[in-house]
Order: sequence, then structure tokens, then C-alpha cells
Amino acid sequence: MDDKLQFKISSALKDLVGKDLITSDNIAIFELVKNSYDAYADHVVITFANDKITIADNGKGMSFADLKDKWLFLGFSAKKDGSEDYEDDKQKSYRDKIKRYYAGAKGIGRFSCDRLGSLLTITTKTETANYAEQISVDWSKFEVDQKIEFASIDVVHRTVNNSYVFPNRKSHGTIIEITDLHNEETPWTRKHILELKRSLQKLINPFSETNDFMIEIVCDREIDSDKRLISEGTGYDRDIVNGPLKNSLTDIIKLKTTQIDVCIKDGYIYTTLSDRGVDIYRIKEVNDECPLIKDGSVSISFLNRAAKYNFHRIMGVDSKNYGSIFLFRNGFRIMPFGETGDDSWGIDFRAQQGRARFIGSRDLLGRVDIFVEDISELREATSRDSGLLDTPMARQVISLYWKCHKRLERYVAGILWGENFLKNEYYKDEIVGREARTELQRIDKDSEDPSYVLGASLGSKIDFVRLIKVLTSDSNIKVLYYNTDLANFVSSDIVPEDIKPQFISDLEIIAKRTGNVELTSKIEEAQKRIEELARQKEKAEQKAAEAERLQREAEEKVLKAEIERRAAEVKAREEEERRRNAEQAKILAENEKLKAENARLYAEKKAKEEEGKRKQAEKEKHLESLKVEFYKKASNPDTDALIHHVKNNNGRIKDEVDDVIRLLKKAAFPENIKYPMLESLSKIKKLSQKTLVATDLILNCDLAKADSQKINLPLFIKGYLAEELKSFVKWHFKSTVDLFAIFGSKLDLALLIDNFVKNSEDWHAKNIWFECSRQGNDLVLDIYDDGDGLTEIFSHNPNQIFDFAKSGKTDGTGFGMYLIKETLKSMRASIMIEAPINEKGMHFKLIFK
Repeated sequence: MDDKLQFKISSALKDLVGKDLITSDNIAIFELVKNSYDAYADHVVITFANDKITIADNGKGMSFADLKDKWLFLGFSAKKDGSEDYEDDKQKSYRDKIKRYYAGAKGIGRFSCDRLGSLLTITTKTETANYAEQISVDWSKFEVDQKIEFASIDVVHRTVNNSYVFPNRKSHGTIIEITDLHNEETPWTRKHILELKRSLQKLINPFSETNDFMIEIVCDREIDSDKRLISEGTGYDRDIVNGPLKNSLTDIIKLKTTQIDVCIKDGYIYTTLSDRGVDIYRIKEVNDECPLIKDGSVSISFLNRAAKYNFHRIMGVDSKNYGSIFLFRNGFRIMPFGETGDDSWGIDFRAQQGRARFIGSRDLLGRVDIFVEDISELREATSRDSGLLDTPMARQVISLYWKCHKRLERYVAGILWGENFLKNEYYKDEIVGREARTELQRIDKDSEDPSYVLGASLGSKIDFVRLIKVLTSDSNIKVLYYNTDLANFVSSDIVPEDIKPQFISDLEIIAKRTGNVELTSKIEEAQKRIEELARQKEKAEQKAAEAERLQREAEEKVLKAEIERRAAEVKAREEEERRRNAEQAKILAENEKLKAENARLYAEKKAKEEEGKRKQAEKEKHLESLKVEFYKKASNPDTDALIHHVKNNNGRIKDEVDDVIRLLKKAAFPENIKYPMLESLSKIKKLSQKTLVATDLILNCDLAKADSQKINLPLFIKGYLAEELKSFVKWHFKSTVDLFAIFGSKLDLALLIDNFVKNSEDWHAKNIWFECSRQGNDLVLDIYDDGDGLTEIFSHNPNQIFDFAKSGKTDGTGFGMYLIKETLKSMRASIMIEAPINEKGMHFKLIFK
């Protein structure tokens, strides 16, 4: 004999159908709001207090029997088995009256409470009851020991007096209080509540212009912040916590966009394609592809740049961050369709295959609305943010969306973007076609008016005709309307000779299939115009041929005259040649005479050159002996002390000259006396500086640096900075040039570098940079520091710093930059002021030719 066994249900099942399936706090509240909607409520109030969330509605409420036999019956859904309204015909007629469908049907939404907090209290009352019913659930008791059976854990029930007031002061409804909140990771801060508000605005179809269900949020601790925002004039509804949720898209759906609207009813699919307020076409077709969908609609808008700007202006958020194509079942949203970053429709995956041909989700906004009596036909996944289960109707919903998407895309990419008329060579001239496409795409981005398409683009008009031809050729489709302005490419504004004959034929087919007498008449007029143009073209070609003949005869006559002229010129050249030959013979005789004289002069020149070489050799020998003598003296300690003495004296000379310059600049001498004196002093100062650098070079036994010679500039700068420079400013050197030769004095170059470093010290710089690079055949030397930069005196014309005796400091001589500029001239180099590289300091650009 077989034994009969039964399942035992662990208390751990509570988590499996609660926390594990309701994956976020927002979705948990969604589920509770949907239950209020299914209970015929027209007002739900969500209240946030310290460690408590209250969700109150004015729905039909529950009796004790409802609580016991339905709410506490795990997995049971009265909506699904049809018993929700069975006992109350009045309520059922009310549902028919307000045309609501059920939003939920799995019987597990009640476990959303466990996601939010550990303690739950439900107070509920029907319209005819004298008392309210109340139950309390401690969810933590189900977590003590998973071996305890689910049904053995008690839920406290009590009957309470009728003192509760439900939203809109109704005497019936349900109040859910959740305490001991699980908000350690995501506390209900202002930011969290505003995120919930924005999500709830999308929960019930925000595109609908009717609103029979109000959701209100109350949070006392945020009232003062709301008032402050409103008083400051920055309190947009999206930033305010307290108050009823408003339909945020009522203005957006009126935006002028390229849009397709589809409606299924009575076994037919009705489609309207419009462009910025102008209907393009309307069709009706038998619903063979989606027979399970009896009541539904699709609306998709393509947002160009102008529409996106208007969306942000109205909504305060970019359209791409708001969402894309939402899915609603019985008026309630199914997650995650339409969420930013979600690709449940597969739109972006497809768009990656060709962005010039396919539209991505960031350019789309819309929704798919499906209404079903039996919710099991279109079921959400048990995990509430995982979309749809794979059912026949779910597949048909996806198919319906893509039918609409591709029709919108066919118009946008083919007609507005010119993809088809370029690909299919609608224009006889490809260059003209590409120019037309570029202009079309440029205008479409910002236009709120489709008139440029209706009136100007030949390629778009032809492509639209081909599109209507395809629609009219389908026996399952009836074209109710098409825009004759867009279909009319034989108007007087377009040159008929640019139109290929097959396009006229396509237009004739459409006119015949749709019975458009006016279009037929226009086609006949266009054909007459084309014939007339053909005759005019033939006459023009004959006239052109005659003109070409006359021109050719004239050119032949001119050519003959040219040949005769050239023959005369040849004869004249021959005569000239004979005359020249005679003169040349005379010249040859004279040349022979000159040869002897040249030989004599050459011998004298050779002798002078030999004498010059001898004298140069003696000079070089004498110079070498002087150098040897110098090095002997340089190695002598007394000589070294003498050079230091010279250096110190020149340093004092330079300082004294600077003092004289400063005094002279302040003195009240006439300009014609002061400036010559200043110029002479500047030359003395330069000679003093050169002597100071020369003594350093002599002390380092490198006298050759003072000679004028060929110098590798990048290598010299790097070596001088590393070996000779003594300064408190830190130097940096970088070069992308290995070799660039200039002809000049190493002494002058050393003086140049010292002056730049000295100026940086005076400008309180901590660093100075030297960077070499090429500019064509020139070398560019950028010198910049992080000092104080130019004073305001040079703000209008920075390059005045190089002027004679021009200084930005009260105690400055104004000769430093002037001497640098004059020294560079001797090296065939120029200098200018550039903008600071680090937004601070000085930047000089030197260019060596």
C-alpha cells in the first residue's frame, strides 16, 4: 500500500518570495502602490517618518475573511482566479466603469513589506463594515529557525474601532505601517525619496493625459527645505519632496517631433506617421502578425537636437537620462524596459551595426501600452526588475514594437537623413545627391518645421514615393492618407529633367492605386513640361552646334593668320642670325687678343695669392704663440688673482652704471639729452656684462667660448646650464632637436642665458624652463618661468618690454630685455612675448633662422 506524503513549508520561504525577489526598496513600494490601484483606490499617500513608512489608500479595503482567506494565503491571487470581485457585483461594475485592469496577479506583492522593515501593521476597513480589521506581522520571527514551518508562526489580529480616516477623508481603505526599517545601506534621505518620486512618476503611464489615480508623498522633516526652494524660485516640482505626483510628460508629448503612433483595435492595426505636427501617412492593416494583442498602442518619437533641447528645458533633465521606450501593462510599468542603460528591446545592440542606418535609444522616447484581461498572458518575471517571461504574447509585443520602430526608422534614415536616395542613386549626378543629403541632415538637426523636406528635397520626395508605392502594393494594407506635398516631386520648383523616368512611373502607380485625380493631373502636366523641355533642349543643342561651327571656322581663320605670322618671324630670325654670325667672328678676333692679356693678369693674381697665404701662416703662428703665453699666465696663481680682481671691478662698474641709469631716468633732463646718455650707458653695461662672463670663461680655461664661431645651440644651452650657471632659480631643459648650428659668440649666448635667469630671480620665480623644438627650417627656443609675470604697465602691449629703457619696476633700468633683443639680432634671431604656459609667470619665444 502506498503512503501519501505532503510538502512542508519552511519559514525561510518568506525570504525567497520577499527580499530575494523584490530587489530594491523602490520596487517594494511599487508593488504596494499597485495593490492599492487594484483595490480601486484613487488616492495613495506615502508617508516617511522616523523609522516608519506608511502607505495609505482609499480603496475598497478588506474584511476579516479577505485577510484570512486571501491576504494570508501565500501565493494565492484573487485577481488571477477571478474571485477578487466575484462577491461584490457593485465593485465589479465600478471597475468596468473606470476601465481599469489589474496591475498584479502573482500574490507575492504583499511580501514587499518585508523588504522595507521587520514589523508590519495593516489596518483595513470596507465601506459597509462598522469596525476596522488590523493584523501585525513580525517578519523577524520567520528568520529564527528555518526548520520551523511557515504556517506555525502566528500573525496577531485585532478588531479596532472605526476612528481611522483614509485619504480624501474616505471611510474605507487600507493603511500599511512598516517600522524597524531596513535602511542601513540606503536610508530614506531626501535624495532617496526624490529618486522614488521620479520612479513613481513613471510607474503609471506618464504619457497618459488622463489621471484617475493620485500618489502623494508626505515627509515632515523635508517641509522646510521644500519651502526654502520654493521661496528662492528654484523649487521645480522635480526637486520638491512633499505633495502629489504630477504627470511630468503632459507637455513633452506635445513636442514637435518625428513620431509614429500605432493603435490595435477590432482586429486592425492603425498607424499614423507624422513629422513635427504634419501627418506624413496613415494606414490600416489586418492584425495578422499580433493576433493575441486585442487592445494596445505604440507611440515612438525620434528626437532631433531641437526636440532634445526642448525636453531638457521642460523636464530639467536630458532625454537620454530620463529613459527611452517604456513598456506598460494595464497602465503600470514593467521594469526594466526604458531604463537608462537598459537594452531589453535590443535597440542599441542593433544600432551598433550601422549608426548611419539605425536609430539608437538615446534618440528615442516613447512607450508600448498593452491591456489584457488575463495577466498570465503577459507575465513579469518573478524578480520584479527582470522584464517579461517568454510567452507567445510577450513575443508578439516585441514583434509589434519592432514593426513600428522600423517604419519610423525607414522614414528618418531614408527620407530625413537621405540614406536611401544616396544609396539608390535617385540623383543623376552623385555630387548633387551628396550635397543635397548633407544639407538635409544639417537642417534636420535643429528644425521644428518639416517644410524644408516637403518643399525642397527632390531625393526625399522620390524616396517617399517609393515608400508609399511599397505600402500600396501590400494587399493587407490600406493607405488612408499620404502627404501629397511630400509625394509631389513634379511641382514647378523642381527641374523635371533631373527626374529619372521610372520615378514618374512610380508616381503614376500610386495615383492609380489611391485614386488621386489631382496627382494624376499634376503628372500629366509634368510630362507635358518634360516633353516641352526636351524640344527646347533639342533646339538649344542645334543652336549650340551652329555656334560651335561658326566658332570653329573663326578659329581656323585665326590659326591660318598665326601660321603666316610665325613664318615671317622665322625669316626675320634667320636674317638676325646671319648678322650675329658676322658680329661673332669680329668678337672672336678680339677675344684672341684678350687671352694674352688675361694670361698675364692671371700670373700676377697667382703671385699675390701665394704672398697672402704666406702672411696668413705667419699670422696664425704668431696667434698660437700668444695662446701658449696666455695659458702659461692663466696657470699662474698671480694671474688667477688678477682675473678675479678684474671680475670684481667689472661687477662694481656694472652696479655703478645701473645706479647712474636709475638716477638719470629720474632726472629732469630734456629727452634729446637723456636718451643718448642712456644709450651710451647701456652699451657700457653690456660691455661690463660681457667682461664678467669672459672672466668666468677664462677662469674655467675655455677662452674659445668668447670667439665668434659655429655653435650647436641645443648642446651649448644644456652644457652651460649644467656646468656654468649659478642661480637660486631651478632650471629645466628639454629638446627634441639634436643638432642646430648658429654662427655667433659663446660669450654672447652665455650673457643671454644669464640675463634670462637673472630676470626670473627678480620676478621671484622658483623654476625656469628652456625647451628647443623645430618649426620648419627654424629652431624655436621657448623660455618660461613661474614668477610674478608682467606688471600692468605692459598689459596692452607686452612686447614693449624690449623697448629701450622701458622697465616695469620702479628701480629697474629697462636695459636687460633691450640688450637681449639687440644681442639676438647679431645671431639672426628674433624674440617675442607669448601667453604664460602655466597661467603664471613669463613666456619668451626665440626663433633662430
